[in-house]
Order: sequence, then structure tokens, then C-alpha cells
Amino acid sequence: MALLTLKRYQEQALQALDKYLRAAQLTGPRLAFEAQTGFGYNTEPFGETPCVCLRIPTGGGKTLMAAEAIGRMAREWPTGLAQPLVLWLVPSDTIRSQTLKALRTAGHPFRQALAQGVGDDVRVCELDELATLSPQDYAQRAVVVVATIQSFRVEDTDQRNVYSFSEKFEPHFKGMPAPRLQVLNELPDAVVTPEDVTSAKAGREMLERFVGQPRWSLANWLALHQPYVIVDEAHNTKTERSFEALKRLNPSLILELTATPVPKRTNVLFHVSAQQLQAEDMIKMPIALIEHTRGWQAAVFDAVQNQRLLEAEAQQEEAATGDYIRPIVLLQAQNSTEPVNADALRQHLVDQLHIPEDQIKIATGTQRELDGLDLSARDCPVRYVITVQALREGWDCPFAYILCSVQSIRSAAAIEQLLGRVLRMPYAKKRSRPALNKAYAHVTESETGLAANALADRLIDGMGFDPLDMSSMIAPQLPLGWAEGQCDGPLFDAVRTPPALPSLQVDVPADKPLPAQVQAAVEQGQASVSTDGTRQRVQWHGAVPDAVAQELTALLRGKQKEQLNQSIERHNAVVQGALAPSNRGEVFAVVPRLAYRPSGAQGELQLLERESVTEELDLNLLAEPVSLPGFNMVEQGTLWEVYLDGTRLRVGKGDGQQLPLDAVSTTINEEDLARWLAAELQHPSRNAARDVLPAHLRAFVLATVRHLVNDQRIPLAQLARHQYPLMQKLALRIEELRDKAAKATFTQLVLDGGWALETTPEIGFVFEANRYPVPANKLYRGKFKFSKHYYPVPADLEDGGEEWRCALAIDEHPKVKRWVRNLDSDPVAGFWMPTSSTRFYPDFVCELTDGRVLVVEYKGGHISGMAKEIEKGEVGKVWAESSGGKALFAMVFKNLDGRNVGQQLDAVINNP
Repeated sequence: MALLTLKRYQEQALQALDKYLRAAQLTGPRLAFEAQTGFGYNTEPFGETPCVCLRIPTGGGKTLMAAEAIGRMAREWPTGLAQPLVLWLVPSDTIRSQTLKALRTAGHPFRQALAQGVGDDVRVCELDELATLSPQDYAQRAVVVVATIQSFRVEDTDQRNVYSFSEKFEPHFKGMPAPRLQVLNELPDAVVTPEDVTSAKAGREMLERFVGQPRWSLANWLALHQPYVIVDEAHNTKTERSFEALKRLNPSLILELTATPVPKRTNVLFHVSAQQLQAEDMIKMPIALIEHTRGWQAAVFDAVQNQRLLEAEAQQEEAATGDYIRPIVLLQAQNSTEPVNADALRQHLVDQLHIPEDQIKIATGTQRELDGLDLSARDCPVRYVITVQALREGWDCPFAYILCSVQSIRSAAAIEQLLGRVLRMPYAKKRSRPALNKAYAHVTESETGLAANALADRLIDGMGFDPLDMSSMIAPQLPLGWAEGQCDGPLFDAVRTPPALPSLQVDVPADKPLPAQVQAAVEQGQASVSTDGTRQRVQWHGAVPDAVAQELTALLRGKQKEQLNQSIERHNAVVQGALAPSNRGEVFAVVPRLAYRPSGAQGELQLLERESVTEELDLNLLAEPVSLPGFNMVEQGTLWEVYLDGTRLRVGKGDGQQLPLDAVSTTINEEDLARWLAAELQHPSRNAARDVLPAHLRAFVLATVRHLVNDQRIPLAQLARHQYPLMQKLALRIEELRDKAAKATFTQLVLDGGWALETTPEIGFVFEANRYPVPANKLYRGKFKFSKHYYPVPADLEDGGEEWRCALAIDEHPKVKRWVRNLDSDPVAGFWMPTSSTRFYPDFVCELTDGRVLVVEYKGGHISGMAKEIEKGEVGKVWAESSGGKALFAMVFKNLDGRNVGQQLDAVINNP
């Protein structure tokens, strides 16, 4: 198998981990987390041991990310061991077996990702195999132990072998220095007690000699090595028993991965959204939701029709691309004691709908007809899989496209697992046929409009998606109603406003009068009310206004009130998605990009990027006098404190985490240190010296080391002890020198007319209807509903903030047809312009009513002294001037010469 390239959101999540660990080395886990996320950090129960979570929804590739993370943790949070030791905890034996097999198999992408970070000679083993390795094995290679959390989680440690005294571990404990063993005295149940001797069934005489000394146990051996701990499905470990088990292991770092973290007990460092998964073709989106109020037979019939139409699409897809797809329907039957059980549903498919029997398989606890089948094989006839509660754990088939439940989705159990199956995208690749990029759900409901909210609950509570994801994930549709063989109808159109908006059902006490706004809505047909004498049931069609929401919630108390607020939030997100221009089939204008001809007027037009300029750059790191501003070491008695750009490195922690240079500080020379620093700077994970020749880099680093030793009077041994912050500062210094040289070249070629430039739609940027990969923590959560924003929920705005006010002015401008809050770091989904140092992502991109494109960059204050901001304005001006009047650029301010944002926009639009 080929090495899997990380998806953008995976790389962003892992970069967030890298950044956090680097900062935690300087300021500690809590301050680093709070500075990076803006949220409070829960120090319980692990104190100064970093414990952070990557929140990845179902289908996001958590296992690959965990394998990639190991090398990064070893690099950014070193423990002092020559090779890392990792304890990888999973929730079940099935997942344990699958993970072990993948990490052990040469050529498997997970194994390759692991080896890329820690080397090819990595040992992946089970708990029982640890004692068979020698101490030398652990010193020479990385070791990854895959186990279940249940192996360690128990009140009575005598019930788990990992805590038992074992002579097999004698080689690992005997001869170990006493100071190192002392750490075990601080851990619970780590020392042999008289009670252990009394309760032992065998070996009492031997145990008596060890009373008061550490047990020779697997758990103690792990604790001595302070393993990195990876916790898969970490929401299962937020109990006191699990906390106690993890603390016994004395971890140096805990990395959690889950879709559904436990609120207030989890430090979520990075949260991936559904849009990010969909933009990387990991999941099918949106889910075309079809309610069937005429009974389960109608749902099944339309699901069969849906499968046939999708299979016709798949055949055309294969003819165009060569990729084989056979769309499969997952049917959720009723329980075995109910009328529409698995056997009855199969009989209906065969007798009433004339489906060949070999196309139908049942997968339940008692009927395991999928065992041994390769559903992706071309000669496999299966198109319908019937289940009840859940499929076998770990079962995966991206050909599953359609979910059909004959149970009500509001009460169906374990439907989240089935949803997870139909969301996965075949081959993780966007299809050329739009119908094959969506998932489909046929559900049985007694009343119209209620399924969307029930589906949202399942996606949020069971699968880890954010409530605001629902605006892009669910597309309510009418039942099919087309003749067999047709390829039109709502499922095969672009997602558009459904004929009827979703409804919210609210139960309030019958003895309380309904609010006046609800009564008025009933008269206007926007709501309906029924009563059974003890309660009034309000069914509201479309979005629930804030005033109505407040009046309805005022009728309830306690938990019911909280649940209604949650339901309204989710319901309004679904409605908002249905009304968004991108979901109504509208197409955003192509945004022209800045291009150049590298070989003069006759050359082929090419996109202008920063790299286009840096290719002309000859970076000389020694062109300026050698210095390292921002890096200082100050002697404090017998200790040295390191200051990195004003931030003090924690004394002791920094010392303890340095690599073997510390052990040879008396013999190391300047060339040794320079060689190590240069190798680290050239490591692919840092990319700090990507455009510097190795010999030139070594000369620069050696000159800097000699400057620190001779001019700054810092002892070489102390530099060696603090080589990590020194390496970080060297990387920053190289980037400073690179930026300075690039600035001069960029000004000459781009801003001063050295190249002939064009702004042309021939090399244009397109805002795709279903591609807006906003991280979940950057989705707009305010009250205002922007009517012209192209996507359902804009990114990175805060009610009352300055950029929010700019967005408001854009949304209200009569000449703005639609606009996008531009994504500020995604080169595929966000529009950018080049600068001398990076890519510049303007704040807003607008399509005007006359067809022109307006790009807006907002600045709260004046930028007279901000060189980078001035350069952005100059690039925007060049971009607009090169467009022949088809593109406009505005850098707007909170107030400019007495004009507000709206007036500044007027001036640019009306007087370009």
C-alpha cells in the first residue's frame, strides 16, 4: 500500500499538537492550552502532565492521525529516552486486533506513518509480549504497546495481571538506579505491601523479601518509562476508575482522540467539522433526507428505487473514471418480536419488490450472512444489507450509500453506526457524478417535517458533529415519486430549498396559554397546535425566531427548558442550511487571480505565487553579521535560565528533556552541536531550511554557535543542554532572513512592475457549493442571520465585533448580490493573493449585482507602521488594476476620514 498523504484537517490538527507541545515546554500545559485555544484547561486529574484531545468526527481517520502523532510527540515533548515508548489504548478487543494488525503489517499506511516518525525498526506488541523483550531492545527501538483500557481499569489491582509481581520483569528492574525507582513510591499500588504477601496464593517467601520495594510488574515497568499514552475513543475513559488507571502508569503525555468528548472533562485542542471532512472527500455530504409518512413499505420502495438510480449513475462514473461502485442499501428492521423484523423485511423485498435473493444479506447477532464476503468485489451481488441494532464492530463498506429505517428515527436504537457507514466516501475521492457525492436516508415517520431534527440529534450526540454542522449536512427532500429509470427529481438535482421546511415539535403544558406570537403564527399557517388534554403540541414550520423561542422556553422549567433550547438551536441550523444560496443551487462568480508570464509577453500565463518570486531568490544566510536576537541565557547560581523571545524556559523541565548531548557535555565541541542543530533544522517535519544548501546551513549554524560562545559568553555545555530552544530560535532567524530577502525581490518583480501581470478568470478561484471547510471552533454562533452569505454559516465572526460589523455592512449593501467570509488558511477553499512572506487571505469576497467581484480586507485601526499590512494593500491594488475593471479591492477601516465602513464600500463600488 502507498503512504497515505494527510488530509488538510489532519495536518492542521497535528500542527496544532506540535504548536501546543512546543509552547508547553516553555510555559507549561495549562498556559499553552489557554493561549492557543482561548478555553480553560482542566488540570484534573493529571496536573502538569499534558492531556489534550483531538476531536475528530466519525470517518475522520483517527487511527492514521494517532500513528502520525507518535513521531511528533517524541520530537516536540522528549522524555529523555533514546526511543519513545507508547501505550495505545483502545475500547475493545476487536479494535485492538485490527489496530495491532495494521501497525504490524509492512506497507500498511498506518505502519508507514508510524515508521516515518520513529524509524523502521519499531516494535508493535501486545501486553503479554513486553516481558519477552530485553532492556537493550527498548533502548534501541521505539516500542508501541496496543491494549484495551480494560486491561488497566479495575478497583482491585490484584484482578489484573498488569499489576502482578512477575519474575519475568527481573531483568528490567534489577540493577536499576535507586533514584529512578523512587518515582514508583509516589504512585498508588506500586509497592509490595504486607497485605500482598498475606493474600498471595503462591510465592509468599519471595514476596516477603520485597515488602516496601516496587513490584516487578508490567504496570510499574511502564510507569518507570513514562510512556506516551494514546487513548482512542477517549470519551469512554472519563471515569474515576479510568483516571486512576492512567495515573498509575505515570504518563509523560496523554493524547486523546474521540468524536464525542465529555464536556468540562476534556481539553479539546482541535475540533474538526463536517465541512472539513467533506472538503477532503472523507464523507458524503449532504444527507438527502426523505420522510415517508405513508408507512414503511413506501420507505423501502423508494430506497430500492434510489439504489437503482444510483447504480445507473455509478455505471456512468465507472465508464468515465474506471472506479467501480455498487451502491448498497442498509435497511434497519424492527426487533425480532415485531412485525417488520429482518426475515419479514427480506421476504417483502423478494416477494413484493422482486429483488433477487442473492442481492440480500442479513447481519444480526444470530444471522451473520456477511461473514467472509468482500462487498467491494465486482462479482459480489449484494445490494441490500438488513440489520437491526448494529453491524459487526469495525465493519466498513464505503459502497453503503442509502440508509432505510422502518423504525421511527426518533426511537431507533444504534442508528448512528449505520449513518456512519453510509457517510464514508468510496475511495475517499470526489466523484464526477454529483449524485454519488451525497448520502441518502429514507426514514419512516408519522408526521411530516420531524425527521430532520431527529437525524440532527443522532449526528450530534452519537457521531460527534457540531450542531452548526447540521446546516450543511442535512438536505430535506420530498419522497422520490419518479418512474423507474428516471434520473431526475430532487435527489439528483443540486441541493436546493426543499418544498417544505423542517418542523420543530414542542410540547407545553395544556394549562398555560400559548404566547401571542405562536397564536398569530397558527392563524398564518406557520404553526399548528393540537392537545390531548394534558399537553399542547406546537409544530412550528421553518426557523424559530428568537422572540418565539424565548416565549416557548418560558413555559418550561429545568431540564425541559434546557432541552428545548438545544432543540431550537439544532432545528434552526437545519433550516438555515436549507435557505443558504449554496444549497439553493446558486453559483458564485469566478474570482479572477493574479497571473504572470515568466518568459515575457509570449510565455504561458501562470498563477502568481510567493514561490514564483522565491525561485528567483538566492538566500545567503551569512550576508548580514551573525546574531541571534531574542535568545538569551542568564546564569542563576548553578542554574541557567533560557529566554526565548522574552519567554522563560521552565528550569528543570527543559534540562530534563534534552537529548544525549547533556551526557557528553564535557567532550562535545562546537562542530558537534552545529551538526546536530543543522540536522534538526533540515528535518522534513520542521521544513525550516528547505531552500538552504546543507553546507551553507552548517556554516551559518556554526558561526551562530561561535557567536554565542565567544561574544555572548555562554558556555558551550549550557548551549548543548538547551539545544531545543536554540534550534527553535535558529529556525525563526532563518525565516526572518528569508523574509527580508524575499521582500526585496517581491517588490522589484511584482509591485514595481518587473513582471507583466494580469488578473484573469482564466486562472480563477471557484467557491464550490458544498466546500466550506470551517473548523468547528470557528463557525459563527451569533444571533444575526446573514441573508446574502453564500454558505449556511459564516466563519470566524463574533457578534458585535469589528469584522462582524463589516460583514453586516456588506450584507446590507444593495449592490452586493452574495458574499463569503473567506477562509484564512485553506488554499483550496479560500481565495488568496501572494505577498513576499506568505499568502494573503482577504476577509471577504463579494459578488456584485453587476457581475464584478469585490474583495474586502478589514482593518480596525491605521496601518501606517505595519509593513505587512501596507504590502497587502499594495498587492490588492495591483490585483484590481490588472483586472481591466472586473475586480475591485477595498481595504476598509472602522473609520477613515470620517467615513464609516458602508461609506468606504460605496466609494470603491461606485467610483473604482
